[in-house]
Amino acid sequence: MPNYLTYPFRTMRITQRYDGTTSHLPHMTGTPKDYPIDEAGLDGGRDPVYAKCDLVVRRVWGVGNGGVNTVWLESTEPVKLANGKTDDITLMLTHPNDSDVKRLKAGMVIKKGAYICYEGSDGATGNHIHMSVGLGKMAGNGWTQNTNGKWVLTTTGGTLKPEDAFFIDPAFTTVKDAKGLKFKTLPAAKPTPGKYRVTSNTLNVRQGTSTKTAVKCVLGKGATAEITKVKTGLDGQTWGKIDGKGWVCMAYVEKVSG
Repeated sequence: MPNYLTYPFRTMRITQRYDGTTSHLPHMTGTPKDYPIDEAGLDGGRDPVYAKCDLVVRRVWGVGNGGVNTVWLESTEPVKLANGKTDDITLMLTHPNDSDVKRLKAGMVIKKGAYICYEGSDGATGNHIHMSVGLGKMAGNGWTQNTNGKWVLTTTGGTLKPEDAFFIDPAFTTVKDAKGLKFKTLPAAKPTPGKYRVTSNTLNVRQGTSTKTAVKCVLGKGATAEITKVKTGLDGQTWGKIDGKGWVCMAYVEKVSG
Protein backbone atom coordinates (compact mmCIF):
# COMPACT_ATOMS: atom_id res chain seq x y z
CA MET A 1 0.00 0.00 0.00
CA PRO A 2 1.37 3.47 -0.84
CA ASN A 3 2.66 5.62 2.01
CA TYR A 4 -0.28 8.01 2.22
CA LEU A 5 0.10 11.28 4.13
CA THR A 6 -2.73 11.46 6.66
CA TYR A 7 -3.84 14.18 9.06
CA PRO A 8 -1.58 14.24 12.15
CA PHE A 9 -4.19 14.89 14.88
CA ARG A 10 -6.68 12.45 16.41
CA THR A 11 -9.33 15.18 16.40
CA MET A 12 -9.66 17.77 13.64
CA ARG A 13 -10.97 21.01 15.07
CA ILE A 14 -9.64 23.77 12.87
CA THR A 15 -10.12 27.16 14.50
CA GLN A 16 -8.71 29.30 11.68
CA ARG A 17 -8.39 28.53 7.97
CA TYR A 18 -5.58 29.77 5.76
CA ASP A 19 -7.91 32.56 4.57
CA GLY A 20 -8.89 33.48 8.11
CA THR A 21 -9.11 37.20 8.74
CA THR A 22 -7.85 36.91 12.33
CA SER A 23 -4.24 36.54 11.20
CA HIS A 24 -3.82 34.08 8.31
CA LEU A 25 -5.10 35.91 5.22
CA PRO A 26 -1.86 37.90 4.76
CA HIS A 27 0.05 34.60 4.63
CA MET A 28 -1.73 33.46 1.49
CA THR A 29 -2.13 36.84 -0.24
CA GLY A 30 1.52 37.92 -0.01
CA THR A 31 4.57 36.82 -1.97
CA PRO A 32 5.75 34.19 -1.29
CA LYS A 33 2.75 32.51 0.34
CA ASP A 34 1.79 29.58 2.49
CA TYR A 35 -1.55 28.18 3.66
CA PRO A 36 -1.52 27.78 7.46
CA ILE A 37 -4.31 26.40 9.60
CA ASP A 38 -4.75 26.59 13.36
CA GLU A 39 -5.53 23.16 14.80
CA ALA A 40 -6.85 23.12 18.37
CA GLY A 41 -7.62 19.41 18.79
CA LEU A 42 -10.38 18.00 20.94
CA ASP A 43 -10.79 20.92 23.34
CA GLY A 44 -8.79 23.61 25.09
CA GLY A 45 -6.20 21.11 26.30
CA ARG A 46 -2.98 20.02 24.64
CA ASP A 47 -3.44 17.26 22.09
CA PRO A 48 -0.36 15.66 20.50
CA VAL A 49 0.72 16.07 16.89
CA TYR A 50 1.69 12.69 15.43
CA ALA A 51 4.17 11.70 12.73
CA LYS A 52 2.05 10.13 9.99
CA CYS A 53 5.16 9.12 8.08
CA ASP A 54 8.79 8.87 9.17
CA LEU A 55 10.02 12.44 9.73
CA VAL A 56 13.40 14.01 10.38
CA VAL A 57 13.67 17.20 12.41
CA ARG A 58 15.42 19.79 10.27
CA ARG A 59 15.32 22.88 12.48
CA VAL A 60 14.11 24.00 15.91
CA TRP A 61 13.74 27.71 16.65
CA GLY A 62 12.62 29.96 19.49
CA VAL A 63 13.48 28.09 22.69
CA GLY A 64 13.14 30.31 25.75
CA ASN A 65 12.79 33.95 24.79
CA GLY A 66 14.28 33.50 21.31
CA GLY A 67 10.95 33.90 19.54
CA VAL A 68 7.77 31.97 18.84
CA ASN A 69 8.64 28.26 19.05
CA THR A 70 8.68 26.60 15.62
CA VAL A 71 9.76 23.18 14.36
CA TRP A 72 10.47 22.09 10.78
CA LEU A 73 10.30 18.41 9.79
CA GLU A 74 10.83 16.59 6.48
CA SER A 75 9.55 13.20 5.38
CA THR A 76 12.37 10.67 5.04
CA GLU A 77 10.86 9.36 1.80
CA PRO A 78 8.18 10.43 -0.69
CA VAL A 79 4.55 10.19 0.40
CA LYS A 80 1.28 10.00 -1.51
CA LEU A 81 -0.57 13.32 -1.26
CA ALA A 82 -4.27 14.11 -1.56
CA ASN A 83 -3.62 16.10 -4.77
CA GLY A 84 -2.38 12.92 -6.46
CA LYS A 85 1.33 13.76 -6.29
CA THR A 86 3.97 11.62 -4.63
CA ASP A 87 6.86 13.61 -3.19
CA ASP A 88 8.73 14.59 -0.06
CA ILE A 89 6.95 17.01 2.26
CA THR A 90 8.00 19.56 4.85
CA LEU A 91 5.90 20.45 7.90
CA MET A 92 6.23 23.64 9.91
CA LEU A 93 4.66 23.55 13.39
CA THR A 94 4.40 26.74 15.45
CA HIS A 95 3.44 27.43 19.12
CA PRO A 96 4.60 24.24 20.90
CA ASN A 97 5.77 24.94 24.43
CA ASP A 98 9.41 24.99 25.50
CA SER A 99 8.98 21.60 27.19
CA ASP A 100 8.36 20.04 23.77
CA VAL A 101 10.83 22.07 21.75
CA LYS A 102 13.72 21.25 24.11
CA ARG A 103 13.45 17.51 23.41
CA LEU A 104 13.59 17.98 19.62
CA LYS A 105 17.00 18.22 17.97
CA ALA A 106 17.99 18.72 14.33
CA GLY A 107 18.67 15.33 12.74
CA MET A 108 16.34 13.47 15.14
CA VAL A 109 14.15 10.93 13.33
CA ILE A 110 10.55 10.56 14.52
CA LYS A 111 9.06 7.28 13.40
CA LYS A 112 5.57 6.98 11.96
CA GLY A 113 3.01 6.77 14.77
CA ALA A 114 5.12 8.54 17.40
CA TYR A 115 4.21 11.96 18.72
CA ILE A 116 6.15 15.04 17.64
CA CYS A 117 4.96 17.60 20.16
CA TYR A 118 1.78 18.84 21.83
CA GLU A 119 -0.37 21.84 21.12
CA GLY A 120 1.07 24.83 22.88
CA SER A 121 0.56 28.48 23.65
CA ASP A 122 4.04 29.88 23.08
CA GLY A 123 3.35 33.18 21.33
CA ALA A 124 -0.39 32.44 21.28
CA THR A 125 -3.40 33.19 23.47
CA GLY A 126 -4.61 29.58 23.63
CA ASN A 127 -3.36 26.05 23.00
CA HIS A 128 -3.14 25.15 19.32
CA ILE A 129 -0.68 24.38 16.53
CA HIS A 130 -0.22 26.74 13.60
CA MET A 131 0.60 24.25 10.82
CA SER A 132 1.88 24.76 7.28
CA VAL A 133 2.89 22.08 4.78
CA GLY A 134 5.01 22.28 1.65
CA LEU A 135 6.18 20.10 -1.21
CA GLY A 136 9.77 18.89 -1.22
CA LYS A 137 12.58 19.73 1.18
CA MET A 138 12.98 22.73 3.44
CA ALA A 139 14.39 25.68 1.49
CA GLY A 140 16.89 28.01 3.15
CA ASN A 141 16.21 28.25 6.86
CA GLY A 142 12.58 27.17 6.36
CA TRP A 143 10.80 30.48 6.25
CA THR A 144 10.90 34.00 4.92
CA GLN A 145 8.97 37.20 5.46
CA ASN A 146 6.52 37.82 2.61
CA THR A 147 5.37 41.09 1.09
CA ASN A 148 2.67 41.37 3.78
CA GLY A 149 5.21 41.01 6.56
CA LYS A 150 4.19 37.46 7.49
CA TRP A 151 6.69 34.67 8.05
CA VAL A 152 5.80 31.87 5.62
CA LEU A 153 7.11 28.35 5.05
CA THR A 154 9.67 27.94 2.24
CA THR A 155 10.22 24.60 0.51
CA THR A 156 11.86 23.43 -2.70
CA GLY A 157 8.49 22.56 -4.28
CA GLY A 158 6.30 25.36 -2.94
CA THR A 159 3.60 25.30 -0.29
CA LEU A 160 0.34 23.34 -0.27
CA LYS A 161 -3.17 23.86 0.98
CA PRO A 162 -3.76 21.30 3.75
CA GLU A 163 -6.61 19.63 1.87
CA ASP A 164 -4.21 19.07 -1.06
CA ALA A 165 -1.70 17.40 1.24
CA PHE A 166 -3.51 15.35 3.89
CA PHE A 167 -5.96 12.47 3.63
CA ILE A 168 -8.30 11.83 6.55
CA ASP A 169 -7.94 8.36 8.03
CA PRO A 170 -11.31 7.76 9.76
CA ALA A 171 -9.75 5.03 11.89
CA PHE A 172 -7.39 7.64 13.37
CA THR A 173 -8.90 11.12 13.02
CA THR A 174 -12.36 12.25 14.09
CA VAL A 175 -13.45 15.33 12.16
CA LYS A 176 -15.09 17.71 14.60
CA ASP A 177 -14.72 20.93 12.57
CA ALA A 178 -12.99 21.21 9.20
CA LYS A 179 -14.06 24.87 8.85
CA GLY A 180 -15.58 24.05 5.47
CA LEU A 181 -12.38 22.65 3.97
CA LYS A 182 -12.91 19.52 1.88
CA PHE A 183 -10.49 16.72 2.74
CA LYS A 184 -10.31 13.39 0.91
CA THR A 185 -10.78 10.17 2.86
CA LEU A 186 -7.93 7.70 2.91
CA PRO A 187 -8.57 5.05 0.23
CA ALA A 188 -9.43 1.65 1.63
CA ALA A 189 -6.61 -0.87 1.36
CA LYS A 190 -7.22 -3.49 -1.33
CA PRO A 191 -7.31 -7.00 0.16
CA THR A 192 -4.38 -9.27 -0.68
CA PRO A 193 -4.14 -13.08 -0.95
CA GLY A 194 -3.87 -15.01 2.31
CA LYS A 195 -5.87 -16.96 4.85
CA TYR A 196 -9.31 -15.50 5.63
CA ARG A 197 -12.13 -16.17 8.10
CA VAL A 198 -15.85 -15.86 7.27
CA THR A 199 -17.54 -13.10 9.32
CA SER A 200 -21.14 -13.49 8.09
CA ASN A 201 -23.48 -16.27 9.23
CA THR A 202 -23.18 -17.92 5.82
CA LEU A 203 -21.14 -17.08 2.73
CA ASN A 204 -21.89 -18.27 -0.77
CA VAL A 205 -18.96 -19.49 -2.83
CA ARG A 206 -19.88 -18.64 -6.40
CA GLN A 207 -18.80 -19.73 -9.83
CA GLY A 208 -17.82 -16.21 -10.84
CA THR A 209 -17.30 -12.69 -9.56
CA SER A 210 -20.95 -11.66 -9.33
CA THR A 211 -23.96 -12.52 -7.19
CA LYS A 212 -25.69 -13.48 -10.45
CA THR A 213 -23.41 -16.50 -10.92
CA ALA A 214 -24.22 -19.96 -9.57
CA VAL A 215 -23.56 -20.95 -5.94
CA LYS A 216 -21.10 -23.83 -5.78
CA CYS A 217 -21.04 -24.29 -1.99
CA VAL A 218 -21.69 -22.41 1.27
CA LEU A 219 -19.27 -21.61 4.09
CA GLY A 220 -20.40 -21.04 7.68
CA LYS A 221 -19.35 -18.29 10.07
CA GLY A 222 -15.81 -18.82 11.35
CA ALA A 223 -14.79 -21.10 8.49
CA THR A 224 -11.34 -20.36 7.09
CA ALA A 225 -10.06 -20.60 3.53
CA GLU A 226 -6.97 -19.69 1.56
CA ILE A 227 -7.69 -16.95 -0.97
CA THR A 228 -5.17 -17.07 -3.80
CA LYS A 229 -6.35 -14.22 -6.00
CA VAL A 230 -8.22 -10.93 -5.48
CA LYS A 231 -9.95 -8.94 -8.20
CA THR A 232 -12.74 -6.46 -8.83
CA GLY A 233 -15.82 -8.36 -9.93
CA LEU A 234 -18.40 -7.74 -12.62
CA ASP A 235 -20.56 -6.01 -9.99
CA GLY A 236 -17.77 -3.63 -8.88
CA GLN A 237 -17.18 -5.43 -5.57
CA THR A 238 -13.93 -7.08 -4.51
CA TRP A 239 -13.89 -10.88 -4.84
CA GLY A 240 -11.43 -13.53 -3.68
CA LYS A 241 -10.73 -16.87 -5.33
CA ILE A 242 -10.62 -20.10 -3.33
CA ASP A 243 -8.85 -22.64 -5.55
CA GLY A 244 -10.98 -25.63 -6.38
CA LYS A 245 -14.15 -24.01 -5.01
CA GLY A 246 -14.92 -20.61 -6.51
CA TRP A 247 -15.22 -16.93 -5.61
CA VAL A 248 -16.35 -15.16 -2.42
CA CYS A 249 -17.21 -11.51 -1.79
CA MET A 250 -14.40 -10.01 0.31
CA ALA A 251 -16.84 -7.83 2.26
CA TYR A 252 -17.75 -10.88 4.36
CA VAL A 253 -14.32 -12.18 5.33
CA GLU A 254 -11.42 -10.97 7.48
CA LYS A 255 -7.75 -11.73 7.09
CA VAL A 256 -6.19 -14.20 9.51
CA SER A 257 -2.68 -14.52 8.10
CA GLY A 258 -0.58 -14.24 4.98
